[in-house]
Amino acid sequence: MWRSVLLHDFPDHNIRSFQGLPGTLSPSSLALSPSEGTVLIAPGRTLHYVLDAPLLEVIGVSCLVRIKHPGPTVTTSLPILRVGDEFTLGLEPLTTSQALVRVRLHRTWHDIGQLPNPRTHFAELRFDWHTSGKTYLRVDGRLVGYHDALSRGSRLTISDVTFGVPESLATSSDPHYQLGEFLVRAQSRRARWPRRQATAVRRL
Repeated sequence: MWRSVLLHDFPDHNIRSFQGLPGTLSPSSLALSPSEGTVLIAPGRTLHYVLDAPLLEVIGVSCLVRIKHPGPTVTTSLPILRVGDEFTLGLEPLTTSQALVRVRLHRTWHDIGQLPNPRTHFAELRFDWHTSGKTYLRVDGRLVGYHDALSRGSRLTISDVTFGVPESLATSSDPHYQLGEFLVRAQSRRARWPRRQATAVRRL
């Protein structure tokens, strides 16, 4: 059964009010854009949610994020989302108009598709993976990448969800990207799941 691990659509423009499995928001620096209700992700400015109890035997991951990159092109590696220690989704430079979408599963990187540089508008990026190997990448609802045997038979452990890189130093005030609505779901072989909670995290 698929369950939401962490989700937020910013209905009240408050990043500290979201739904997810029991856990806590780390004291990493967060900045909310008041005009757009988005989170600014940059070195030292992240969204990091730690689950109270890790999810074991995860056999499927599905994530949807709305992002906007402030520059004309993606010029360096840009981590978007990390789920636990074994799954990472990010962008790599490709051309002046396209960025390469890469995913890491169990220390192996896979090129899964391309994304137009989202410099003037938000792009909706959706990634779906299952242990059967079936993998899909959609941009704004359009299928742009598919793999039928990506990391087949793998099992993941999810202990946290991270947007950005928590260990990075705050060397620049310019955001790497703006994060709009997001949804992270997982499918586990375990029969019992922690009960989802509506979280209003205390101000850190």
